[in-house]
Amino acid sequence: MDNLQVSDIQTALQCISSTASQDDKNKALQFLEQFQRSTAAWSVCKEILSKQDPTSSLLELNIFAAQTLRNKVTYDLSQLENNLLQFKDSLLALLLAHNQKLIITQLNVALARLAIQFLEWRNPIFEIISSLNSSPSILLSFLRILPEETLDIASTPLTEVEFNSRINELINPIAEDVLKFLISCIDLLQNTGSNSNSSSISLEQILRCLNSWSYEFPIEQLLNVVPLISLVFETISKGNDDDMEAFDAAIDCLCAILRESRDSTSEQLVCSLFQHLMLLQEKLLPNLFMNETLNDTYDDDLLEGMTRLFVEAGEAWSVFISKNSEFFKPMVLVLLMLTCKNEDLDIVSYTFPFWFNFKQNLVLPRYQESKKNYSDVFVKLINGIITHLQYPEGQFSSKEEEDKFKDFRYHMGDVLKDCTAVVGTSEALSQPLIRIKSAIENNNSWQIMEAPLFSLRTMAKEISLTENTILPEIIKIICNLPEHPKIRYASTLVFGRYTEWTAKHPELLEIQLQYIFNGFQLHEGSTDMQSIITASSHALMFFCLDCSKLLTGYIEQLTNFFFNVQNSIDIESQFELCQGLSAIVNILPETEVAVIFQGMLDDNLKQIEALVPQWKANSMLIAPKIADKIDLLYALFEELKPRYSYPQQGLEPLLPKIEFIWNVLRTLLVDAGAMTDSIIVERVSKLLRRVFERFHVFCEPILPSVAEFLIQGYSTTGFGSYLWCSGSLIVIFGDDESFPISPELKNAVWKFALSQCETFILNFNKFNKSQLNDYHEAIVDFFSLISDLIMFYPGEVLNSTELLNQILNVALECVNKLDNYDAYICILRCLDDIISWGFKTPPISTVSIEVVPDEWRKQVINEVVIAHGSQLILVLFIGLVTTFENTAHADAISCVVKCLRILTEANNNDSTICIDWIFKVVEQLGQVTINERDNLAQAVVKGLGTKDYRKVREGIRAFVEWYLRKNVNSRFE
Repeated sequence: MDNLQVSDIQTALQCISSTASQDDKNKALQFLEQFQRSTAAWSVCKEILSKQDPTSSLLELNIFAAQTLRNKVTYDLSQLENNLLQFKDSLLALLLAHNQKLIITQLNVALARLAIQFLEWRNPIFEIISSLNSSPSILLSFLRILPEETLDIASTPLTEVEFNSRINELINPIAEDVLKFLISCIDLLQNTGSNSNSSSISLEQILRCLNSWSYEFPIEQLLNVVPLISLVFETISKGNDDDMEAFDAAIDCLCAILRESRDSTSEQLVCSLFQHLMLLQEKLLPNLFMNETLNDTYDDDLLEGMTRLFVEAGEAWSVFISKNSEFFKPMVLVLLMLTCKNEDLDIVSYTFPFWFNFKQNLVLPRYQESKKNYSDVFVKLINGIITHLQYPEGQFSSKEEEDKFKDFRYHMGDVLKDCTAVVGTSEALSQPLIRIKSAIENNNSWQIMEAPLFSLRTMAKEISLTENTILPEIIKIICNLPEHPKIRYASTLVFGRYTEWTAKHPELLEIQLQYIFNGFQLHEGSTDMQSIITASSHALMFFCLDCSKLLTGYIEQLTNFFFNVQNSIDIESQFELCQGLSAIVNILPETEVAVIFQGMLDDNLKQIEALVPQWKANSMLIAPKIADKIDLLYALFEELKPRYSYPQQGLEPLLPKIEFIWNVLRTLLVDAGAMTDSIIVERVSKLLRRVFERFHVFCEPILPSVAEFLIQGYSTTGFGSYLWCSGSLIVIFGDDESFPISPELKNAVWKFALSQCETFILNFNKFNKSQLNDYHEAIVDFFSLISDLIMFYPGEVLNSTELLNQILNVALECVNKLDNYDAYICILRCLDDIISWGFKTPPISTVSIEVVPDEWRKQVINEVVIAHGSQLILVLFIGLVTTFENTAHADAISCVVKCLRILTEANNNDSTICIDWIFKVVEQLGQVTINERDNLAQAVVKGLGTKDYRKVREGIRAFVEWYLRKNVNSRFE
C-alpha cells in the first residue's frame, strides 16, 4: 500500500460495478478492504476529499473516501498517534468543503465518533458548533447524528465507565440549546427571501434532528416546546402530496414521541395526544368508515404513515385504552378500519402486535367490563380478517407472491386467536359459520368458502372443549359441503385441529372419520390427491393421539385401512398414520396388545425381508426403501410405554415383540451384511435409541447382543451412528438413581463405552487433519457420547487420566477448525461439562454427590486447567474471532471464564496469574492495541478478583465483538 495511487482505488471501484468476472470483483473488494485498514488510507482519503469536483464525476470515489474515514475513526484512531488534533481540524474543513448529502453524512458520523473517542478533546461539541455555524444544514446533519452515535458503546473501544462519562459530557450541556437552534431553523425556513443560508435547510432535516433528540428529554418537557411540536402535527396534517420526505420525517418523529409517552402516568398528556391524533384522522382519512376499501381512496404511503401512528399510540396506551373504553373506543375503531379495509397486507400486519397486546389486557379480570364494550370491535375484526384470508379469484403473479400470501395467512390466524380469547367461543365460531352458510346459499366460489374454514383451524386452540352448540352444527355442515379438492383439504385440516374437542364429544367422531376416509377415494388420481392424502394422514394422526380411548374398538379397522392405503401414499403420510396407531396400541388391554402389534410388525418386517434380495443386487437404490420401512417401526414406538415402572413389578407384554424386532434386524445387519450400509445403520440406530429410551431397563435381555453389535459395527465401519446409539445405553444403564441398575451392569456398560472411545481415537488419528470438516458428524457423535459419560460416569471419566487427555487433545485440535455449528457447539458444551467438575458444587443434580470429591477436582485442576488451560483459552479465543457463530459465543466464553476461575482459585484467589494467559492470547491474535489488551486484562482480573463473573464475561464479549468489527468483518459498503 506504500505506492498506492488514487487511480488504483478508482479502478477497483469501477470493477465492482462493472460486468467483470466475479473473481475480478472479489479481488477488487479484497484490495479495497486492505486499503481501508491501511495507515495510508488517512492521507489518501484526505487527498480525494480535498479536491473540488464541480462535475460530480468523482462522486463514487468521494463517497468511498468518506466511508473509509468514518471506519478509520471508528477502528483505527490509534494509527494517528499524536496527530489527532491535526486530523480533527482537517475533518472540520472537509465537512465545510462539501455539499453532497451522502458525503456529509459519512463525515458527520466520523466527526461524532471522533468526539466520543478523542477523550483529550475538551468541549468538542462547542468547537464543532462554532466551526459549522456558518452552514446550518451541515450542523443540522451533525446534530441529528450525534445522539444516534451515543447509543452504542460497541462502536467504540472505550470502557463502559469512559463511554458513559463521555456521553454525559457531550449531550447534557447542549440538549436544550439544540431545541432552541431547531426553533431558529424554523424561522430561517420561513424567511427564505432574507437569508441565503435558509435555502440549504429543509423541513425534513429539522424534523429528523428533532426525532434524534426527542429521546433526551422527558416527554412532558418535550411536548411543552410548542413551536416544534406544532411543526410535527402541521407537517403531517398537510399530507404527503407536497413534501413526501418531510411527511415521513414527521411521522417518524411523532411515532418516537408516542413511544416515549408509554411510560407517562399523565392521563391528561395522553388524552391531549389522542385528540390530536383523531383530528389528523378526520382531516387526512375523512372517508375511513365508508363501505369501500381504503386503497381506492387514499395513497398507500399515507395509509402506511397513519397506520404506524395509530399502532404506536395503541401499543403505548394499551392500559389507558383498556381502562377507559368509552373514551378510547374511537381510536380502536380507527385501528379496526386500518386493519380490515386496507388491501396491502404488509401494512395491515403493522397492527397485529397491537391486537395481541390489547387482548392480553382485556382477558384480565380487572378489565372484564371493557372487554364487553370492545367485544363488537373484535367480532368485526374476525370478519375483516376472514376477508383478508380469501385466496384471490385469479392466479398469483409468481410463486414468491403465493408463498408470501400463505405466510400472511398464518400471521392473521394469530389475530383470530386473539379475537376468540376476547369474544368467547360461541361468538367467535358464529362468524365463520354465518359465512359458510352464506357461501352455500349463494353458491359462492371455493375461495369464499375456504377462508372461514381456514379461520376455524386457527381458532381451535382458543375454543372451549365444553362448547356443544355451534361446533356440532359446523362439523355436520362441513361433512356435507360441496365437493371440491381445496374445500376437502381445508375441511380435513379443520377436523384435525378439533380432535381434543371430539374426544369430549364422541357422538361426532364417526362422521368425521368417514369424511376423512372418503377423501382417500373421492380424489384418487387427481392432481390434488397428494395434498388431500397429506391432510388426511395428518388429521388421522391427531384423532388417534387425542381420541385413542374412543378408537380402541376401531383398531383392526384402522390397521386394515393403513395396510390398504400404504402403497398409494407417501412415506411422510405413512409415518404419521403409524404415529397415530401407536397411541391406540399403547392403551390396548394386555390381552390384545401383543396380537395387534404383532400383526403390524409382520406386515412391515415382511416388506423389509422382501427388499433384502433387491438390496443385495442394488444397495444404492433399495437402501432408502428399507430405511423408510425401519422408520415406520420407529413411528410405531412413538407413544408406546412400558406397563410397569420396573421389571420386578410385572412382565412387559411387548418385550417379546422388541426381541423379535431386534432378531429380524440383526439378521439383516449381521447375516445379510447391512451393517456396512450407512443409510440402514442410521435408521436402525435411531430405532434402537427410541426403544431403549421408551422401555429402558426392560430392554436388558437384548442389551448384550446390541452392545456386541455396536462394538463390532463401529470397529468395522467407523460410522458415527454406532456411537450415537451407544449413548442411549449409557444414559439408561448408567442412571442407577432412576432405574434399578446393578453395579456389575453399570460397570459393564462403562467398559463398553471405553471400547467405543478407544475405537474413535484410533479412527481420529487416521483422519486427514486438514480436512476435519469431512468428519464433523463422527466428531459430534463422539462428543455426544462423552457428554453422556460425564453425566452418568463423572468419577470414572475424571479419574481416567488417559481418556481425559485424549478427549482434551481431540477437542483442542477440532473445536476452532470445524465449520459445522452442531459440531463445535457440542465440543464446547462437553468441555464446559468437564471443567464444571473443578468446582466444589456438582454441576448436576444428584443424590449421591453433594460435594465434588477433592480427587476429581484435582484432576480437573491439574489435567485440564494447568496442563491444557492456556492452549484451551487460546483456541477458544481464535474460534470466537473466526469460526464460531454469535450464538455459540456464550458457550465458548463460559468455558474461558470457568477455566480462569479455577486457575485463580488454585492460585490462592490471586487473579493476576491470568494476565500472562490473556497477553499470550492477544499476542497470537495480533492487531490489538496496548489499550485494548489492557482493557481486556483489567476486566478479567478485576472481575475474577471481586468474583463478579458477569463482568468477566462482558469484558471478553466486548473485546471479541470489537476485534471482529475492527479486524475481521467487512468495512466495505
